[in-house]
Amino acid sequence: MKFAQLDDRLIRLQPDTYSMIAAWRLAARREKVRCLRCGAPLRLYAGVSFDPHFLHPEGSTCDWEALDEPPAEWLVSEAPPAIRAAFAASLETAAATEALSHSGTGAAAIGGAVDIAATSGADNNGARTRGRADSQPAESASSAGASTAGNGVSAFANGTSATANGASATANVASTLQNDAAVPASQTDEEDDTITVGAFRLPKKRSIHEAGSVTVPPPAQPKPALFRKRLVPKKAIEHLAERHDEPLHPHQREAMLTTDGPLLILAGAGSGKTRVMTARTSHLIRELGLSPRQIMVVTFTTKAAEEIKHRLARQLPAQQARELVAGTFHSIFYRMLLFHQPERWDQQRLLKKDWQKWRLLRESNAMNMHAEIGPRKENEVMDALAVISRWKNEYLLLQQAGLREANDDAERLAQLLYPHYEEAKRRTGWFDFDDMLIGCYELLRHHPDILQRYQERITHVMIDEFQDINRIQYETVKLLAAPQNNLCVIGDDDQSIYGFRGSDPQYILGFTKDFPQAKTITLEVNYRSRSAIVGLGFSLIGHNRARWQKDCLSFHSEEGETYLFEPDDEEEQAARIVDEISHRIREGTPVGECAVLYRTNESARPILERLSEAGIPFHYSQEEESFYQRQTVRWALAYLRLSLDPDDSAALKEILPTLYISQEMWNAVRSQAILEDVPILHVLPGMNHWKPFQRKALKTITEILAACASCPPAQALELICEDGKLRDYLKKRAKERDGGRERWSEELQQLIAAAKRHDSVGGFLQYIDRMVQQEKEWREVQPLPGEGVHVLSIHRAKGLEFDHVFLPDLVEGSLPHEYALDAVRKGNNAALEEERRLLYVAITRARYSLSVGIPRERFGRKTRPSRFISEMGR
Repeated sequence: MKFAQLDDRLIRLQPDTYSMIAAWRLAARREKVRCLRCGAPLRLYAGVSFDPHFLHPEGSTCDWEALDEPPAEWLVSEAPPAIRAAFAASLETAAATEALSHSGTGAAAIGGAVDIAATSGADNNGARTRGRADSQPAESASSAGASTAGNGVSAFANGTSATANGASATANVASTLQNDAAVPASQTDEEDDTITVGAFRLPKKRSIHEAGSVTVPPPAQPKPALFRKRLVPKKAIEHLAERHDEPLHPHQREAMLTTDGPLLILAGAGSGKTRVMTARTSHLIRELGLSPRQIMVVTFTTKAAEEIKHRLARQLPAQQARELVAGTFHSIFYRMLLFHQPERWDQQRLLKKDWQKWRLLRESNAMNMHAEIGPRKENEVMDALAVISRWKNEYLLLQQAGLREANDDAERLAQLLYPHYEEAKRRTGWFDFDDMLIGCYELLRHHPDILQRYQERITHVMIDEFQDINRIQYETVKLLAAPQNNLCVIGDDDQSIYGFRGSDPQYILGFTKDFPQAKTITLEVNYRSRSAIVGLGFSLIGHNRARWQKDCLSFHSEEGETYLFEPDDEEEQAARIVDEISHRIREGTPVGECAVLYRTNESARPILERLSEAGIPFHYSQEEESFYQRQTVRWALAYLRLSLDPDDSAALKEILPTLYISQEMWNAVRSQAILEDVPILHVLPGMNHWKPFQRKALKTITEILAACASCPPAQALELICEDGKLRDYLKKRAKERDGGRERWSEELQQLIAAAKRHDSVGGFLQYIDRMVQQEKEWREVQPLPGEGVHVLSIHRAKGLEFDHVFLPDLVEGSLPHEYALDAVRKGNNAALEEERRLLYVAITRARYSLSVGIPRERFGRKTRPSRFISEMGR
């Protein structure tokens, strides 16, 4: 259904009203959008690949469900006068617009909105219409406007677009309805000759400019949001000309047969590298007679290693497949350490989680070893430990790291923390994953006899995902592969995305310099994605300079679906993505074949909440702090809870720091509230302990909170942040403790954006309590594999593939990330190139469809489309 009733207004879903979708969706949530026929509340269903429409409740039997417009006979004989008049005016507007477009006189001047309230007469005997098609277009445009309802939702009624042949017929229908609904001329108001502006009355028909003065044109209107468009690749991709019946493409076969000496296999996305690795390993064992124990296959994930073993088990005897030395760097190196130094590398002493490292630092007194370390919060310490991890992967030990110039606060703290962290582990016998890498490298380098034993046993080494290798891993591999150097590395420099872990694409780019005799084979055919998706990725990545130049072919001749859409903000973006996922599932797509890939964790919250509301299961396993448990958000919510319950002592205790109230004063406030038997919030301004300016500030807070109780939650939050000075406090706190970082500002804006979807403070808080409870369930209970939508970061999606992929927030500051843009401003393009590689990885996860979202606002700020959009498509 393409039409509905909103309050007393007729609304119609057409291209020129799509800008109202977000507002109408909110109205529908409040059950204000209803069917004109049966009166049932309707849901607005607007995804990406299909036209938006209204849906009846489940099980509805309304006979209008499939209609695009009300039946003509109903309009003439049964429709209320206001609805009839509005529909007539919309048809007239459509006809006039069509006529103007054919005459070339600017159809855009015709307004597309009809307010039923404005068309209704002073009494119930009839209705009058405004903006008739036979009046001047400019007057019609000024009179036919959008009316704002009490809830802030504007209603528009747009006529159906008439074809050139049907414009007159549309006008005839409009005329019939208009004559039936019109009010006699005697009932119309006489036109006033003046107009009131503020306290002034100005004549309507005389210019206030002096003769000869220049009229300043009105400012240009912002470009309307794009509902959706096909994203066409800048570079067309050729299809594979010849399809071979053999299991391997000629280049894949060449890679399989090249077994001696160093070999670089450049394997593009979806090019079948796992098939090549399996075939090459099988060839070494079956055809060349090597023992599986002589072959070491290193993969990026345990899952990838198991996949290779599983495939080999179908080609080799089970015993041989089990004997293959296959696994991640950490698992293989740890087995070596455990064999030679079991007393030092007890698995029970491995620090696997961040919380274990945090606990070690606190319990070992390392946090108190330096005055600048002790006051730091857990997230700051975790950031510093991530820097230390990166340094260790680069084999920057204590002395070298201490001599480096720190680039930011995290690196400064890391330089202070590094020696104390290492000493705490040494004293307690703990070790982390980075210690395992360094330990294996130093074991081999310092014990030539052990190194020789491994070199004699392992004759062929194969490294998967070589673009993501770090220095310590590379140096260890070179030791093991010598002196034969039967080292085969497989990777794609265009997919190097783990720079924050110490990975560096320079190792794959410089492999032929380290091994001048190395042979290079390129696997250029993408077997995974449809051609338009391959074309977008190839067009994008070609803008990187630090890369191997290579061709790209698509195995599939079908283009697939590639969409770009512009929602109002991150909340509407999430709603549209979830509607599209629901649509795909209805069409038969397995729920596990849909994935939402995001750049930063902030993008996940609205999507998870919309999925939860829609009852669609999902996989989400991030370990970051819950949004509603972050300190900034907790403070803002505590203020809202106090506005509803001034005796909520837990909420007041939560915000004490923002009011500059000490623990001692808190005890006095509680005692006074008990003595006076009044709500604890009401005691605050009257305490004798305050200085005059404090008493005034606390009185203001109590007044603001009293007003917030009856405000919409978004407005209440704005009052608390501005008039209540919460924003000032957070800004000062960030400057003192976080080096001026404004993460708090983004968190507040996210909270305000979420609040706009709710009518009351109480309803908003209930919603949050429900989301918090559901989030606990998300983290504890996951659906079975393949039975949930995948919501994960692009980094975690590496190596995966899905039928339908959604990429939200493709705007400047998100992707590319703000830190990369800062680096560009300082003259460093390396971070921007990694961001481009990251998007390339995201694009090439999709098999059949790719949908890219560009919200017009994000965290309350206007956005600019990512520069990558124009690089890859048009």
